[in-house]
Amino acid sequence: MSRTKEGHIWTAQIGSKTGMETIGAIIPPQSYPHGHSEVFDAIVIGAGYAGLVATRDLTIQGHSTLLIEARDRIGGRTYNGIVDGFNYEMGGTWVHWSMPHFYREMSFYNMQADFIVSQTPGGKHDYFTLNSESGTTTMSHAEEAKLFGKVWGLFCDVDGVQATAAMPYPFDSRQNRETTAYLDKVSCQQRLDQIRERLTHEEMAMLKAILLQMGGGPLDRMGLLDAIRWWALGNWTGTGLNDIGLRYRLKDGQSSFARKIFDHSKATSKLSYAFSTPVQQVTEKGGMVTVTSRTGQTFKCRKLICTVPLNVLASINFTPPLPSLKIMASQEGSTNHCNKVHFDVAGADLISWSAMSNPGRGVICALSDNLTPAGDTHIVTFGPSPSLKNGIRLQDGIQPIKGSLEHILPEGQVIKKIVYHDWNTDEFAKGTWCYLPPKFVESYLDALRKPHGNISFASADWSDGWRGWIDGAIQEGTQAAKSVVEELRASKEKPRSHL
Repeated sequence: MSRTKEGHIWTAQIGSKTGMETIGAIIPPQSYPHGHSEVFDAIVIGAGYAGLVATRDLTIQGHSTLLIEARDRIGGRTYNGIVDGFNYEMGGTWVHWSMPHFYREMSFYNMQADFIVSQTPGGKHDYFTLNSESGTTTMSHAEEAKLFGKVWGLFCDVDGVQATAAMPYPFDSRQNRETTAYLDKVSCQQRLDQIRERLTHEEMAMLKAILLQMGGGPLDRMGLLDAIRWWALGNWTGTGLNDIGLRYRLKDGQSSFARKIFDHSKATSKLSYAFSTPVQQVTEKGGMVTVTSRTGQTFKCRKLICTVPLNVLASINFTPPLPSLKIMASQEGSTNHCNKVHFDVAGADLISWSAMSNPGRGVICALSDNLTPAGDTHIVTFGPSPSLKNGIRLQDGIQPIKGSLEHILPEGQVIKKIVYHDWNTDEFAKGTWCYLPPKFVESYLDALRKPHGNISFASADWSDGWRGWIDGAIQEGTQAAKSVVEELRASKEKPRSHL
């Protein structure tokens, strides 16, 4: 199987190494069936889900399309590495049939039977651990769900009717514009301060851990409006978001799904692609768009779709320059710089265990997720942004990473393997999934969605609905491709002057 240069693996036997097997790595990295000097109908920058879906929709409509990607693989901030026969989801993971754009693609590629459940009941340590400043508490998972629902529901009940009036439809999340404009100004920290007296110390620790797992932190940089949108996507119930967003993943891995979309494009004979090709410059002149790579390669097209993440957008030079609001939005960026790390712990004792910790020592959430082929427990962990006092930097070595989980593990457990991707030092991500700061939506969201001449923009980072999730990326790619197809068709049908 092909390998990517990305991802990090540690075991006690071999120490640390970089790179892993993945079906998402593309070999050869470049392919131009009709030559790279042709003028393409469209160029798509970025081979994450937004870019893959946009490329597929363009090519199946018969448009010559070049897909340019800085990495050596497809998937963007979502891919799975295969280590010792087990799929480790390095980025986006959990999916559900309540994610409409995602599930449409799954059913289209006949993958609806590929779901597996992360949680396994009945293990030796079948309970939940909550670490707080006042000590460690264990409880059943039913009690965990009750506590989670209580604090999360209280936090999100901003209108007295469980936010059903504030956000009645999360795929048109600003339908109640006056209310959402107000909520956009409020930080998660300010909302915590409003309800602080109604929470015990343990409840506050649980709620802070929930929020930091969602958006990395700090809490005063996390907007309340994104939390309310996530709550609404969970059907306005205490555990709805967990049921949808933390329960099911793909047995064959996200890269297998992404590969089906990519291979569909290849089958049209309309696809050219260039991987390991970071973009330096995008220039539009005389109705033609020219893309220049860092190595000086140039490609021309009539229409361009740019799908790079919000935090990366300002690093590409555009001529004419991007509107100031787009640049300011990228510079402000997503607040989410959390860490995601996989641990394999010896044996099956922890197969039913989970934990949350605040303040913690680098891990605020730990979730058991099936057994590896070696019979060890696979645990997925999330940590707060490294800038926080209880955060860690993954580039500082393996000992702080190990210690972050050992701090909350039951006694006698042995960590055998650690697998992760450092999205914060990744120049093509500069963070993890999108979580927006206060005052961002009203200031920048509309501007991010607007085209710039013959250049369209598509990213999960500014979708509605499942913004920051796989479904949001697919939605954006679908919508951008539809607009470009219509524009290309209109330009070909425009009558020519006989003068």
